[in-house]
Amino acid sequence: MKHLILVILIAAFCTGAAAQEKQPAIDASSVYNQDAVKVVSPNQAGWVLLQSGNSETVFEKRSKDEILNASVKTVKTKTFDNERDLLKSLEAMKDEELQSKYKKDSLHFNYVRFKQTPCIQYDGIFNFKEAATPKFEYFNFKGYLCRHPENKDSVVQMEFSNYSNSRGLSEDLHNLSSEFFEKTAFSKVTVK
Repeated sequence: MKHLILVILIAAFCTGAAAQEKQPAIDASSVYNQDAVKVVSPNQAGWVLLQSGNSETVFEKRSKDEILNASVKTVKTKTFDNERDLLKSLEAMKDEELQSKYKKDSLHFNYVRFKQTPCIQYDGIFNFKEAATPKFEYFNFKGYLCRHPENKDSVVQMEFSNYSNSRGLSEDLHNLSSEFFEKTAFSKVTVK
């Protein structure tokens, strides 16, 4: 009888843990508000909300062939005297972050204006370092690091990525990511 009770308790625990891990899908193009940024979920079925807060919103979609991720994060930085120093600093920050986790295959940075604010537009393809043994071979991504137009010591990172065995994002994913970036909007900074 003790064994039966133990088996039932273990089964109930495992069922509860599995149910907790499975996030419900969200509606396509759902709106989430962070501090000074409006984020719209990808316009495609099957995405789940992993995190939503004042400084970060993260969406994910999984299949047997890939894991997609779309996120917007706000981070504090020092205030720079000019745009060039800001952009150089953002490029170095992103490069260091990526090189610490992955092995570089391809990486590009462009200094652009996006939504009338100075940004680093970046894209790349990385492999996993030897220590990791992931299910997928490539980490493909593209994104922006932009100074918030109203808050000179805040940077908004918008990123779209996938883990897959395909090298690079497909045309459909490039289009979906571009739409995700376009729908993200800087909003007024509220004084607290």
